[in-house]
Amino acid sequence: MSEPAAPPAPGPYRTVEVRWFLPGEVPAAVAAWFDALGPPVEEGVRTDRYLGGTGAELGLKVREGRVEAKQRTGGAGRVHGAPAAAWAKWLFPVEGDPAPPGWVEVRKRRRQRRVEAAGGACAVELSRVEAGGAVWWSVCLEAAGPSADARRAALAHAAALWLDRDDAPALRPEAAQGYPAWLAHVGA
Repeated sequence: MSEPAAPPAPGPYRTVEVRWFLPGEVPAAVAAWFDALGPPVEEGVRTDRYLGGTGAELGLKVREGRVEAKQRTGGAGRVHGAPAAAWAKWLFPVEGDPAPPGWVEVRKRRRQRRVEAAGGACAVELSRVEAGGAVWWSVCLEAAGPSADARRAALAHAAALWLDRDDAPALRPEAAQGYPAWLAHVGA
C-alpha cells in the first residue's frame, strides 16, 4: 500500500491489513468488480525485493530507494472469515536501489483506491504479482489511523463497502496471508 514519505516520528507507522493471494492471472470478473468501485487512487508497475526465509511474522523489502521492515504485532479480528493482522512498519532510506543477493524479486502491477472512515483511512488494492515465474493475483485491505480502534473501524467500514457487494470476488479465508508467508508458499 502507499506509505507516507516518512514514518511518523518517533516510532513505527502502524497498519491493520488482510491480504488474499490466489493463483493465476486476475480474473476478468475481479477486474470488473474493482473497476466498478470507482477511479483508482494509484496505479503502477514496480519491482520490490523481499528477503526470503523471515517467517510469516517479519517482512523485509527494498523498493524505490528505501528498506521497509514490517513486523506483525498481533491479530486484528477477522474480515470475511480471514484473519486481519496488525503490523508495525519502519522505513529507512538507502542510497540507490540495492539488489542484495538472496532477495526475491516480486513484480507487481497494482491498482488501489481509498476511503476515509471512523477517524482512519483504508485502501483496497488489486495486484497481479509474479515471483519465481509464478503468477498470482492479490486483494488487500490496509487501514491506517491514529489508534488501533480507528484502524480496525476503517478496515471494517472498507470491508463492508467493497467486499459485501454482490460482484465482489470470493476470497477464501485460507488464501489470506502476508507477503512473507506467500513467498514461502510459492517457494521463492
